Amino acid sequence: TANARERDRTNSVNTAFTALRTLIPTEPADRKLSKIETLRLASSYISHLGNVLLVGEACGDGQPCHSGPAFFHAARAGSPPPPPAPARDGENAQPKQICTFCLSNQRKLSKDRDRKTAIRS
Repeated sequence: TANARERDRTNSVNTAFTALRTLIPTEPADRKLSKIETLRLASSYISHLGNVLLVGEACGDGQPCHSGPAFFHAARAGSPPPPPAPARDGENAQPKQICTFCLSNQRKLSKDRDRKTAIRS
């Protein structure tokens, strides 16, 4: 009976991961994510969506996570907020964090602009 309970539990966890994978946008769309990739991307996507709600997607560059203070990216549970970036570009400047989902949006915007430009030409 213990083995049957464990099989049911494992099946339940796997079903939940499968459902979660369908909610996370990936490139390519049919990419199979591992469990740890699924959890990490889900966390990142939740942060991204939080920033979309705060800033809005109409920020111009397709990167709402970089338009203002990255509230959700910096406020993850268990991780300290990043140190403030220096006021000027120097050798101690912090590298800009990349949001996977903002990068994907920026690529889509760029492709759309290129397509529109090609049509006009």
